[in-house]
Amino acid sequence: MKNLTSTQFERLKLDAKKQARAAGIPLHKAQDNIANAHGFSNWALLSKFAGPVGSNVIQRYTFIRSVDEMRSAMRNQPDTFERIPGRHARPYVTVPDIWDKFRSPQDVVEFAIDYVTTLLTVPRFQVGRRSNVYWEMRLWLPYVVETAHGTAQLLANREYKPVGMDTTQHVDYGKFTAFHTKMSAEQIEALSHRPTGYGYLYGDSPWSSRKAAEIYLKRLLKLRTALA
Repeated sequence: MKNLTSTQFERLKLDAKKQARAAGIPLHKAQDNIANAHGFSNWALLSKFAGPVGSNVIQRYTFIRSVDEMRSAMRNQPDTFERIPGRHARPYVTVPDIWDKFRSPQDVVEFAIDYVTTLLTVPRFQVGRRSNVYWEMRLWLPYVVETAHGTAQLLANREYKPVGMDTTQHVDYGKFTAFHTKMSAEQIEALSHRPTGYGYLYGDSPWSSRKAAEIYLKRLLKLRTALA
């Protein structure tokens, strides 16, 4: 497929929005439907390989992984008692820092939606506690909306660090302005898992079961709406 012009690409984006409203489905699902119709498995791939050439628009950091690759990443790796100084993830997995890839909290949430959506395409849902996916979900996905500075909040991972960061060192949330949000208390309350607490996006870990992952995805979609 030839690269789309900017006008053609914007038309597809508009078509996706119309389809989402008409069918009552999430925008990301409508975008994937449009991509499928043009020979791509998802919107991210269409944007990457058929998007406008020479566009000045900076593409957001996108999670792309095939079902087979995700299935492999869910498997346990050989155990080791070694630790990497200053990091939570164990040396038997490869989970790089990606926090500096995100330009906004919206980027964080879109990445998380892509990740969980891909995870749910794997037929047999079983995430090993010594797998890449286990640590990726702890480090790369938002767990809680934390107070950052003044009235600003920050999306933090399961280790209470900016999403995408793996460190055991103290982090000053106020310095990570790209992650800051300005949601109202009512918005945060609406997406919180209340048994866990205000601002928390899950109780049962989304890597523990398919149902937990599906519930987490619904909260991510609520978070996306709150940040829009």
